[in-house]
Parts: sequence; C-alpha cells; structure tokens
Amino acid sequence: MDDKNYYSAVKVRLTVIFCLLITVPMVILALFTISNLKDAAIKKVELSLGRLVDHKKEVVSLFLKEKEDLLAMLVGMYPIEYLGHQENLNNLFRSLNQKGSIVDLHVIDSAGNQLAYVGPYAGSIVGKNYADAQWFQEVLIKGSHVSDIFLGFRNVPHFVVAVTDPLKTYVLRATINSEAFNNLLLSSLIGPNGDSFIVNRDGKLQTPSRQGVKELSAEDRSYLQHHEGTSIENNGITITATRWVKDGQWCLYVKTRIEDSLVPFYQTRNSVLIIIFLTGLAFLGLAALLANYFLHRLEAYDRKRTELGHQMGQMEKMASVGRLAAGIAHEINNPLQMITNQAGWIAELLPDEDPALVKNMDEYTKAIEQIRHHVRRAGTITHRLLGFSRKLSSEKQSVQMNELIEEAISFVEREAGYNNITIARDYREDLPTTMTDGPQLQQVFLNLLNNAIDAVGKGGRLEIRTAVDGEGRLVLEFADNGPGIKPENLKQIFDPFFTTKEPGKGTGLGLYITYDIVQKLGGTIKVENRKGGGAVFTIVLPVITLGSAR
Repeated sequence: MDDKNYYSAVKVRLTVIFCLLITVPMVILALFTISNLKDAAIKKVELSLGRLVDHKKEVVSLFLKEKEDLLAMLVGMYPIEYLGHQENLNNLFRSLNQKGSIVDLHVIDSAGNQLAYVGPYAGSIVGKNYADAQWFQEVLIKGSHVSDIFLGFRNVPHFVVAVTDPLKTYVLRATINSEAFNNLLLSSLIGPNGDSFIVNRDGKLQTPSRQGVKELSAEDRSYLQHHEGTSIENNGITITATRWVKDGQWCLYVKTRIEDSLVPFYQTRNSVLIIIFLTGLAFLGLAALLANYFLHRLEAYDRKRTELGHQMGQMEKMASVGRLAAGIAHEINNPLQMITNQAGWIAELLPDEDPALVKNMDEYTKAIEQIRHHVRRAGTITHRLLGFSRKLSSEKQSVQMNELIEEAISFVEREAGYNNITIARDYREDLPTTMTDGPQLQQVFLNLLNNAIDAVGKGGRLEIRTAVDGEGRLVLEFADNGPGIKPENLKQIFDPFFTTKEPGKGTGLGLYITYDIVQKLGGTIKVENRKGGGAVFTIVLPVITLGSAR
C-alpha cells in the first residue's frame, strides 16, 4: 500500500471512529430523552385528565345539589295549601325557569295524588297517582330523590329531582332538561377523538357520548367497579379517567386518545430532534476536522521521522567518510614523510657531487624544490582533513578566527571558482584570539558558506567580514547577494527540518546545528536581509582568554 492509500485508509478509520464516538452517544441520548419526554407527556395528560374529571364531578354535583336545594327551599317556604293551588304554581314556575333548565313542576300529596302541575305535558298526566312509584316511596323515606336519565312517556331524555317537606305532607317534583345537563360535560381538553359521558351502575348511558357510543365496551365496563376518588387507566391507545358521582349512583367517564393529547410532545420532540441533528452535524464536522488534523500530524510526524532517519543515515555516512578521510590522511602522511626525507637526502648529497660529471645540476635542484613544495601542499591538505574529521569534543584551544575562516574557505574555494563566485574578505588584522572549539566553529562556517554558494548561484558574490564590537566581542559576518530570505521564513529559519530547498536537496538541519553550536559556545547568531539584496548572517562570540571566567 502506497503512502496515499495508507493515509486515506487511516483517515477513513479515524473518521469512522470519531463518528461512532459522537453518533452512538447522541442516538442513545436522543432515544433516552424522547422516551422520558413521552413518559412525562403521558403523565401530564393523565394528571390533566384526572383534574378535569374532578372538576366535572364537582360541576355535576353542584348542578344536582343546586336543583335539590332549590326545591328544598320552596317546600320550606310554601305550605301545601299554597303550592297546591295551580295559579300559585304557575307564577312560581315562571319566576324559577328563566333559563329554561326546568321542564315542569309537580305538587303531589303524601298519598301520591297530583295536586297541581305546570309544564308542557299537563294533558297527559292529569289525575295520575304516584303512590306505587319507587322514586315516590324513596322521597318519603329519604326526603329527596334524583333519578337516572330516562325517556319516559315523554320520549325525551330527562331526569327528575324530587323533595318532600319536613312533615312529609307533600312532594315537590321537577323535571330537569337533560340538554342543559349534558352541556356540563363538554370540554375541548380531551381532543377531537376524546369522549365524555355518564353511565349508571348498570352501564346505561345517562348522557350522550361525543363519539356516538351507544353501549359500553367490555373494557369500559371493567372500569365500573366502585372505587374511591379518580381512577386513571391507560391501555396504550386511550387514557380513561372515571369518577363516581351522585353518591355512587353514576360514573363519570372522560376519555382521550393518547395521540391527540401528545401533539405538544411531538412538537417538542421534533424540536429536540432538530437540535440533536444540528448538534450532531456540528460534531461530525468537528470530527472530520479532528480526523484531518490528526492525519496531518501523523503524516508530518512520519515525514519528519523519515527525514530524521535519512539524516541519521547521512550523518553516519559522513562520519564514516570522516573516519575514512582520517585513515587516508594518515596513510598518505607516511609516504609524504618518506618523500620529504629522500628529497632532503638528495639535496644534501648533490653539493658533494662533481659539477663537471653531473649534468643538469640546476634542474635537479629545482626538481627537489618542486618535490618539497608539493609535499608541503599535500601535507597541508592532509592536515586539514585530519583537523576537520576528528571527533568533536568540548576541549577548547586558542583560535584565530581569520585563520579558521580562511581554512574553511579553502574547502569551498575550488567549487566557488567553478561557478565564477567571488569571495571577498574584509578581515580585521588585529583580531584577538579566543579560547573556543575550532572544529565546531569550522563546521558552522562551512554550513554558512555552502548555503551562501547555493543561494547566489553562478556569478554571485560572498562577503566575509570580521570585526570587534564595542563590548570587545568578535563579530563575524557572512553576506551574499542572492535573493534573500522571505520575511515569513525569517522566524523559523533556525528550526529543525525547516528548509526552503527543493525536496532531496536540503535536510533542514544545517542552520539548526549551526545555531545550536553557536549557542553552546556562548555566542549568538542572527540573520536579516540586506537592503541591496541578499542575506547576511552575523555571529557574535565572546573573547575568552586562558583562565578567564565567562
């Protein structure tokens, strides 16, 4: 698998992991939240329905009590002689029935005979006797009676309220309009598919069902068992609240369809889902950004690790080359020493020879000088190789910077000549020596010189200057007339692995090592662009003498 496919696979895995870490908890949270919201909404519906039933029970009870109290007040105020007079009853009925809730009034003596009647059915009940009627007997025993709703011979739904006077001399009976009573059960709180009605103990409807129910279902009949207070039943589709009224004679039913009552819940649920969805999208976007971020970090880490591996290999290779160069230098020094000795021996022997017998004496003498000159030159080269290739150590020695820089220039001078690059020197002649690590500084100078040569290209110019600042420190400047350094790169020019060179041509370690060496030797290094073009590196080093404290 190539790098591109590898990182693509890593990106996919990271994205999937982040998505799972985000979506799974959010889905669980959404399900848990919605479930709790639904349970809370159903509980709220049950509570509201229970309160509604309690309220309707109070309304029904007050309605019936109001009618009973009205009749009880009349029998308490008027004797049978007054109410038994038809004209008096007519006047009383007109004053009582302004709202139209009372259909008729009866005055019946203790023997069950109707004494007076006012209402729409006078012709049908003239001379009727109620002595054998159960309700009449109950009134005389209990003092009052409220009947179930029935059609009767009128064939109109109604119910009867009857009371007797304290002496039980007569009964005052009123027929109540059931339509006014039915309106008490109407409510918009139970939804379009809800229902409310009253049944008696036998399950017969006393008020019409909103949904047109004529008979109770088996499930509704199971709720008819007598119970105290309000009972709430939930079958998952409807919620039914029941409450016994009229001293346990009637049962009030209020039903609501759960789906109709959960409209506010669904609105809240949709809002929650939208919020969770948008939050999830935001987190998924964040997950994608994090995946890309970690992928770039991983890719950068792998790239740096690879570059570091290449650098370590290169450093090991350079160390091997250094050791090889040191070995070669040692091996060359031995024959050079032998050549020097033999040339010296020949030079000592030549004066003893007879000039007449030895032809070309001057040529021999010049040849010996040439041999000595080139042996010295070869010795200088091997000496430089030995000095540059030996291991860096913390041992310090007295160093003359002009000479050290010049020695470093000698390593690049031939390459500069090939590229027609001019190296201008501006050395201070009385530059003081300092105790420092010459080989490491030589590495610093070579790094700066090589970078400058790469920057200026063919026909460029390098300028090297040495001086002493006002505080007595050594100032070394390496300038070039190249393109300079981009402003955004100046702050990270000394960072490890940072390079502006093309891939494969730079490691990004040269200036980092340079900066590190200068810092360890107690100096500073900075870089800036020159006004006339190019860049200048300035090194400032302390002047340390033998035995002085830094």
